Amino acid sequence: MLTHFTKKVSLLKIVYLFLTWLLLSSPLFAYKPAEIIVGTDSWPPFRIHSDKSLDGLDFDLWEEIERRLNIKIIFRKYPWSRILHNLKSGELDAMSGLAKRKERELYMTYTTPSYFTCSTVFYMKKGEGHLVQKYEDLYKYPIAYVANSAYFNKFDNDSALNKHAIPSEIQLIKMLGKGRVKVIIGTDCQADYQIAKLGFSNEFEKAMFKPDNNVDLYIAISKKSHFIKELNRVNETIKQIVEEGRIKEISHKYFNMP
Repeated sequence: MLTHFTKKVSLLKIVYLFLTWLLLSSPLFAYKPAEIIVGTDSWPPFRIHSDKSLDGLDFDLWEEIERRLNIKIIFRKYPWSRILHNLKSGELDAMSGLAKRKERELYMTYTTPSYFTCSTVFYMKKGEGHLVQKYEDLYKYPIAYVANSAYFNKFDNDSALNKHAIPSEIQLIKMLGKGRVKVIIGTDCQADYQIAKLGFSNEFEKAMFKPDNNVDLYIAISKKSHFIKELNRVNETIKQIVEEGRIKEISHKYFNMP
């Protein structure tokens, strides 16, 4: 009688284990990677938007991160200022292509290391670059810049300069092309690409004065995001991607890099 009972119990265990396996292996119980919502605006060659696709260095970087961390990334298109607002509120989890600014660190955490470095440059019409040979020469002219962008501390915090905030890089370049402003400021790795793309390469030149600073680009995570718990893993992944030379490989798709 005991043997028969034991056999029944064993059979029930087998049936239970089989049913459990069947349920867990079904699509309803399949593992789903964490979803991360990333804000994106148009900033070629890092973020290139078209009707059919999202392309650029940043998207290739996110693809690497997605694969290595086994997460699912969902991109949401917004204007630049809206992205910052949504990172602050926690509506977005992360953003790439950000320069460090103290006020942003109140609501976002920058990953380390940076994944790309640019330099700040002032652009003027061809033949006028000699007019700005030192920083003090900038006080003579109106200067257009992209709103909410960081360039270098002295410029960013100088309220005595005649600065005009413009919504986008493309508008900035077109304003200089039409002579509506004397000087514009930009990061060379992005602005050079966009100026060439818009056909102004032969019409513009860089001012003689150069801040000789580096603009490091980072991925940042909203402090209100659940993704912030993965900060150490994200940092390690970015470090691996940079050290492996993967960023340099990706960059060759969009512009030449020494």
